[in-house]
Amino acid sequence: MLIEALGLEEARLISLCGAGGKTSLMFALAREFVSAGERILITTTTKIARDEATGPWSSFAAATVEEVLENAQQLLSDETQGRRGAVIAFSARDGSGTRLVGFASELVDRLGQSRHFDRILVEADGSARKPLKAPSAHEPVIPSTTDALVIVAGLNGLGLPLDEEHLFRAEIWARLSGIELGSAVTAESLARIVVHAEGLTRGYPATARKVLFLNRADSPERLVAAKEVIGFLNATTARRPDRIVSGYLLPEPNIAEIVPFPELSVNA
Repeated sequence: MLIEALGLEEARLISLCGAGGKTSLMFALAREFVSAGERILITTTTKIARDEATGPWSSFAAATVEEVLENAQQLLSDETQGRRGAVIAFSARDGSGTRLVGFASELVDRLGQSRHFDRILVEADGSARKPLKAPSAHEPVIPSTTDALVIVAGLNGLGLPLDEEHLFRAEIWARLSGIELGSAVTAESLARIVVHAEGLTRGYPATARKVLFLNRADSPERLVAAKEVIGFLNATTARRPDRIVSGYLLPEPNIAEIVPFPELSVNA
């Protein structure tokens, strides 16, 4: 369901950024790809919470491309573990032991070029478990061979006060979107963060398809908010996504609306 809805059928290296369900979406996609009989590598170019790296699959630390491939080959061929289909790779645990440190984007590119995996899923930034975020100057960290960039935004963050309690990097959000700290986060401000040159798609490869997933579209009010975001993006041609999808991931994934690029017209 999610693969088709997001238009990822042909994408081999998929990077995810944003907030409000990014990790949940990554693992939901992994489950769908594995169900289709594919071999999947799950990793990050930043850090991922250790307790979020869950699932019926093995995880391991590795320092080089060769070590990743060797470990993955062994685990993916061991059907007795019941974990065939996907592995989670990282370079180390952080000092607290609560987060897994990922790989440099260049190493992920080399893993993709090895053709050892049918798909590679990459978490390309952090969000401190907030529903919305603005990127810092070093984010997102997107491998250059990324085929599709999926930007995730939690609609449950709209209407909340613009502060660090409710949104990750509130000061940057205020600067890029033009709304004041402490004011309610609006659908228009989210749209501005998506398309801003310093926003969520900063540094994406020109050849990559951009998909915006509006998560938590699980109530009439949030469905209206999703349409407002789409409406604001519809009014610009600069850096807008190739596809916008609204829906939710829990308790089970559900898609509310799909708006592909041809329907995003400034004349609409």
